[in-house]
Amino acid sequence: MSVQGARTQPPGGDSLIDWRLAGAVARALAGRGSAERAVETADLRKAARGSVRLVRDYTGLEPHGRLPAPEVVDRREWIETNIRTLRAVSGPLERSIAGSDSLPGPFGAGLRGIAGAAAGVEVGIASGFLAQRVLGQYDVALMGPPRPPRLLFVAPNLAEAQEKLGVERGPFLRWIALHEATHVVQFSSVPWLRDHIGGTAEQLLGGAFAGVSARELADMARRVFPPDPRRLVGAIRSGDWLSPFATQPRARLLRRLQATMAVVEGYSEHVMDAVAADMGPGYGELRERLERRRGERNVIEEVMSRLLGLEMKMRQYRQGKAFCDEVADRRGIGTLNKVWSEPAALPRPSELSSPARWLTRIDGPPSRRRGRSRTVSSA
Repeated sequence: MSVQGARTQPPGGDSLIDWRLAGAVARALAGRGSAERAVETADLRKAARGSVRLVRDYTGLEPHGRLPAPEVVDRREWIETNIRTLRAVSGPLERSIAGSDSLPGPFGAGLRGIAGAAAGVEVGIASGFLAQRVLGQYDVALMGPPRPPRLLFVAPNLAEAQEKLGVERGPFLRWIALHEATHVVQFSSVPWLRDHIGGTAEQLLGGAFAGVSARELADMARRVFPPDPRRLVGAIRSGDWLSPFATQPRARLLRRLQATMAVVEGYSEHVMDAVAADMGPGYGELRERLERRRGERNVIEEVMSRLLGLEMKMRQYRQGKAFCDEVADRRGIGTLNKVWSEPAALPRPSELSSPARWLTRIDGPPSRRRGRSRTVSSA
């Protein structure tokens, strides 16, 4: 693979990742697709028309502020957006590492350029692979200063997915638009959601090396960063190099963040199915085909999915959807909407796999609910 115009150089300032190299690698890997502009903005806007209203009518959630219009982008435009987001997310961790003068091993000043280039290649490979697969994305700044959200649809990927699935364009685009419309309604109706997710992520990433002594860092470097390149690669891939910082409080934070994201995605999947149930039997078949698309990967895709953590995301989709389906089936969408009432109402990791425990904590046991009306409530 040839990357034109990219220079391997030490990242500047507090940045430890060569972001320019990451972008060049991603663009080279992603390509342009075989039908780059086959899906036009007019197609998406027609498909998305009324989606927010359908979600709002079913959920009872009321969006606030101006909602983003659908935008059709190519893979390169999506990569640019994705890398900007990744850079914002990784900022606290990069600054934390860069601010540690006693960092040994590959974080030493003499090797930061090499480490930054290696990290840039890895980020580029991840972004390039995802740029070939993502269909739609509600792009909201979860960390850093707020900015207007965007509703993005990747034209070549939509066209290629439609062709592979063998479905009509109109229903397919409407289905994808409906999924993203749920995220639009979620974040625009629940004002604390963005700050809660971003704040938790900042707690995880920011100050990762706070309280770790220089001696501990040196011991970690000798143990995890041996001169044998094969052992070094193995330590990085397994995550062993992070072991000194994987404290119990941080592990709990990570589990809570994963549970939150599972509910965000699972709620969208639940709403999409509930709304589409009134659109005719064709949507059931479309759902089955999309599920098969998620599950059908060649060997290279399987390896990349595991390396990039996409397996975890698929489990989050399934677990979050199962939680939302069961809560709504037992007590209605109004009760399910209580997950958006406040951060404390979000399901705990243990409750995600046991919706009954969450229902008892938030809504009370069934024996205490006799005589209550089941009205739809909004966040």
